Amino acid sequence: MILASAAVGTEQRSAAAKIIGRTCEVFYEDGTTKKWYNAIIKSVRKDSRGIDRCTVELIGFQNTREYRFSEVRLVKPPHPAQCGPGTKCQAIFEEDGLWYDCVVKEQTEKGYRVLFTDYGNDEEVNFDQVRLGQSKQAEKKANVKEYVTPAGYRIPENLKIDPADSQKQKALKRRKIREIKAEQRKKMMDQDHLKVQNNWQKFMATQASTRSKSGFLTGKPKESIFKSPETLDGKVGVTNSGSKMTNFAERTKFSYNFT
Repeated sequence: MILASAAVGTEQRSAAAKIIGRTCEVFYEDGTTKKWYNAIIKSVRKDSRGIDRCTVELIGFQNTREYRFSEVRLVKPPHPAQCGPGTKCQAIFEEDGLWYDCVVKEQTEKGYRVLFTDYGNDEEVNFDQVRLGQSKQAEKKANVKEYVTPAGYRIPENLKIDPADSQKQKALKRRKIREIKAEQRKKMMDQDHLKVQNNWQKFMATQASTRSKSGFLTGKPKESIFKSPETLDGKVGVTNSGSKMTNFAERTKFSYNFT
């Protein structure tokens, strides 16, 4: 019995050691903040009632908190064969703990070296900090709340600068806000240009008369009055004006009568 209990204890300690350092998701609640965060498991223990507990550190915030193991969701990593060089996926950025689009450059002992496509950062991430088959735009619309600035820009609420943020976190948030504004500004300019183009095309199709007007800005070249007639009975000099040709008196040879 003693040997059996010792073996069970060894297996439990071995299982606990395997999850230390793993990436997980925890529900963090602090005042107005109530959402799931990515975190790293730092330690595991069993309390006086025999309940397994683990201490985690929120990625990007360095906040630690203890949870019951049943309250922690381990991030399931994809198989390494699915994450070869050039694979498009998402990875956790260590500065804020959020998922961003990236491309796998190579596999490492720790996990993967990835290139974040939106920001150009080259980082090494753990093997369980990568996921496949996710769309950042769909996730953003579904999970991230936005606020609208006076200028009309839509900024994610998680980029609001908190007085408790470190200088590094504030600088990172400001950089991301500038990049988001630049991208949205370009889209606004493209939309304005397209609107002007559509209005002009609509004007040309409905208001401007291409039959009565020709030449500059009408899209219809001027017709020469000396062009070849289109029909057999057509006459040079008549351009569908509806008027007949000028009638001239019959010419006669002038003669001098000398007396």
